[in-house]
Amino acid sequence: MKRLLTLVMAVLLCVVGAGLASAEVAPTVHHSRAARRARSTLPVAQVSPVAQVPPAAPVPPAARMTTAATPVPSPVTIPAAAPAPSPRDQLIPAATVTQAMQAVLPSAGIGFEVFDRQTDTVLTDQNAGRQFASMSVVKLLIALDALDRDNWSAPDDATQQEIRQMLTTSDDETADSLWTADGGPAIVTRMAGLLGLTGTRPPADPGEWGDTLITPRDMVTVYRYITDQLPDPDRGLVLGALAAAPRVAADGTDQYFGIPDGLPHATWAIKQGWGTSGSQAVMNSTGLVGTGWRYVVVLLASAPADSYSTLPAVVTAGAAALAGSFGAAAS
Repeated sequence: MKRLLTLVMAVLLCVVGAGLASAEVAPTVHHSRAARRARSTLPVAQVSPVAQVPPAAPVPPAARMTTAATPVPSPVTIPAAAPAPSPRDQLIPAATVTQAMQAVLPSAGIGFEVFDRQTDTVLTDQNAGRQFASMSVVKLLIALDALDRDNWSAPDDATQQEIRQMLTTSDDETADSLWTADGGPAIVTRMAGLLGLTGTRPPADPGEWGDTLITPRDMVTVYRYITDQLPDPDRGLVLGALAAAPRVAADGTDQYFGIPDGLPHATWAIKQGWGTSGSQAVMNSTGLVGTGWRYVVVLLASAPADSYSTLPAVVTAGAAALAGSFGAAAS
């Protein structure tokens, strides 16, 4: 009996000893879990979970899951969108345009403004509030007033043809007819009020529509009104006429000075003006340039009447100075 008890006690001591030995391995398993938690914030290659566990120790199920062969995908880096160019980065130095124009005729009085409709930014201007005689540029106001007669309803075919002819070939007889029929100087007053033109004035002589006073800034406003405010049929009529202007006008003048000759590769829609007012010769080149009519360009120049033949080159030089700044956007 004693031998039997002794044998039982020996067996019990062996079992207890084995249990204590197993308990001493537990800290290693806990350490491997801590390592797995740290590994979640590090690249996968920096931690080898298998190396942390002695070969003789059993690996818990959770540890086997984290040591699977499937690689952990790296975070995807999405490139940031390129920032839009600052409008100020696109500014055209006014001195560049001024020097180009006055290099042709130092005595010329000049004023200009270039507006980017896409960025809603004045790209350059000089003497933008200075008044110049409008010459045929006032025909834009005559056309707008005619379209406004019936609250911008599409005019009859005859009126549409008159507007088209007046704008495309700059026909003076048509302008005379519409000017007289619609109240002469009152046309300028009405349109200045409607569009908010601050420097535009009717002519002192009611019969001389070409002596209407305009400014570069006001003409930019006129073109923005045409592109952004006119009903579609009226806008199509006006812009279609301006884009179809031929080189030779109704009076035989080459009306491609300024924008057309200075920006020969550009898409344009223009209204030009030329003539004399008192003792001054005047050449004006105005219009829309570029895809979607992105840019409004207004170049106005005057000089003593004996410089009349030189003034077209002055305005063309100003337009040419803009060519590099517009780049492909003017095509």
